[in-house]
Amino acid sequence: MYWVHLTSRSKQRPRAFSPAEQDPFADQSASLHWTALMIIGSEESAVRTIVDATRLAETKRAAFRDWLVLWAHLATARNALDDVRSSIQKTARQYADWSCSHGSHEPLSKAEVRTLQRLDTKEVIKQLDVLARAILLLRGCHGASFEDCVFLLQVPLQSAVGAYCTALQWFKAFTEPADATKHTQHPRFFSLLRPKWTIGV
Repeated sequence: MYWVHLTSRSKQRPRAFSPAEQDPFADQSASLHWTALMIIGSEESAVRTIVDATRLAETKRAAFRDWLVLWAHLATARNALDDVRSSIQKTARQYADWSCSHGSHEPLSKAEVRTLQRLDTKEVIKQLDVLARAILLLRGCHGASFEDCVFLLQVPLQSAVGAYCTALQWFKAFTEPADATKHTQHPRFFSLLRPKWTIGV
């Protein structure tokens, strides 16, 4: 699965960490929190679902430490998804008849992921439903296949595609207002999202 693939850095020859080097998990705490909060939408619940892997990182092998970082993200995401499972499945119904002509709905680029992470998470939570947020994280940020998304979210494929299509259109319109018209042509788009967000109103 996408989350447990070794990173390019972890494929290199393992090296020892010097005491002066920063613990790689220190940089992951904010990322883990963001992952949980994006899915759940509740600060209190997000903190509860974060999986802390720092205590397991006693090894000095870089490959294993990197794998633990990826494992911590997967475990945190699974905990967060379990916390909102019923809400995700209820939300999936509104995408049951979704159709569009936007092609393969590719993951976000690295630059787009950074842009998303810089947005006010509370605003994202207000403007996207729980399924759209979850699949934006899984497919958009982590490059999960739609098969993996369906497995993790336990929703029909059409609902997964519809939610991701909606999330992509929102992201493009929200971050590129000048192109909003181009990304919001589907007749169901505004009926789904207008109560949660508006562009140029």
